[in-house]
Amino acid sequence: MKRDSCRLSYDPAGPANAVRDDLRDHLARWQAAEFADDASVVVSELVSNALRHGRPPVRVACALRQRSPDGPALRIEVADAGPSFDTTLVRARWRHPSFTLEESGRGLFLVDALASRWGDEPTLDGHTVWAVLDPPDG
Repeated sequence: MKRDSCRLSYDPAGPANAVRDDLRDHLARWQAAEFADDASVVVSELVSNALRHGRPPVRVACALRQRSPDGPALRIEVADAGPSFDTTLVRARWRHPSFTLEESGRGLFLVDALASRWGDEPTLDGHTVWAVLDPPDG
């Protein structure tokens, strides 16, 4: 199984699009540009959530795993020093009749729509929110 991985350059004082550009550059080098559009949205949402709800430092990483016969899968991880959260409760809130897209929580709703799976893992110094993207159809 081939695996390419990297830490993405992320500077909270820098421009917001820098992490997206770095991700696109890595995907192009890995000949996996088909992930770029969805991955850009996912990494933006996860970083935004880490900045809004988490605590520094924020770390961003991605890995491309070559799976046969299914093809590659891209995993994006954003870690911060804040507390983890219950993804089951987040998903349940989306199904509640009072949920609207005008509330907060739209970012993870987008991640859920674009990723084949996603979750949150507690770590010794915070938590990591991760998302796995399968190659787009077509």
